[in-house]
Amino acid sequence: MSKANNRDARVETNTLPAGYRQAVVTAIALFLTLSIAFLRFWSFEAPGSWTPASTGAAILTGTGIMIQLIALFRALDVRDEFPPRYRLTVRIFFAGIVIAIIGATISSIVLAIEGG
Repeated sequence: MSKANNRDARVETNTLPAGYRQAVVTAIALFLTLSIAFLRFWSFEAPGSWTPASTGAAILTGTGIMIQLIALFRALDVRDEFPPRYRLTVRIFFAGIVIAIIGATISSIVLAIEGG
């Protein structure tokens, strides 16, 4: 009987608790929406002309968005139910957030310096 209990415990630890995947999909969708809205503002509505610094900031923010899209694609995959794959998806998502935040910070600095 103890072998059966060990086998059941092992099966339970090989999958994520209920709600983890849904939570990460929600978080990715939220940050992706915010990143795209910022890029829209920066690309189309911000005053001033394009400079190499502003182009670089937009490219950096766009790169962060692409990485977040990759994380969203991975999070929607059924295989993301297993902890090792889920951990990698969360790391990819975090990298996308960090890159998008760096791009947004640089663009804010560029906007302040250029006086737009």
